[in-house]
Amino acid sequence: MSDTSRAVLLLADISGFTAFMKLHAISTSHARQIIVRLLDALVKASGPPLRVAELEGDAVFFYALADEKQLRAVAERVKAQLPRLFRVFKQEIEALQSVSVCVCEACTTVGNLRLKQVVHTGEVAVERIDRFEKLFGLDVIVVHRMLKNSVPASEYLMLTVPAYAALGDFYMQEPERRVETFEGVGDVETVVFYEDRLARVVAESGDSLPPRPSRAAVLSFDLRMLLKSIGEILTGKVSRGTRA
Repeated sequence: MSDTSRAVLLLADISGFTAFMKLHAISTSHARQIIVRLLDALVKASGPPLRVAELEGDAVFFYALADEKQLRAVAERVKAQLPRLFRVFKQEIEALQSVSVCVCEACTTVGNLRLKQVVHTGEVAVERIDRFEKLFGLDVIVVHRMLKNSVPASEYLMLTVPAYAALGDFYMQEPERRVETFEGVGDVETVVFYEDRLARVVAESGDSLPPRPSRAAVLSFDLRMLLKSIGEILTGKVSRGTRA
């Protein structure tokens, strides 16, 4: 299909990804596996009306289609998932920190990773390419440009003013209003919620989460990481004494 549709667009992006991946030998392999686990947790924590458009290295690009009459209702359902994504991400980080026996750079600095989410509403065209669906349109560009901003924080929620209006509000929290200039787009009015305000909403979020991974499950993850790393070193995929 190629007709344009209204959509809520959400990017859940891992802050600190570049520094985290610039680690040494085995640490690089573990860093990659940790990022995969975190992205997997975000995908599994999401639900309708959100769909995954793409996995983008350090981010998940979600979208939810809606006609003009449904936009507010769809945006409300997306809003309900924003605290959940923050909570699931934090839970995965805490689980990895609490029982990991690995002392490599990646495993010992996983607590430095943070999550930021940016949300925009607009028009998209969905094209089918073989088995895949690809989103096109200026508003797809806008939501990606939103990650390149001047916000002085590594964990936050940013919404464009149209997205904020569609959500109605964000759990009665007062945002900071900012005008960001995005390459190829120009000035865009946004609202930002920082970690302190997000923490209140996340703490009060009443939806149930999957049970915290058991010690055995995380130790099993550690063992799989170690075995995979050894295999990569033996096959030459990871070089000793070099940096990624």
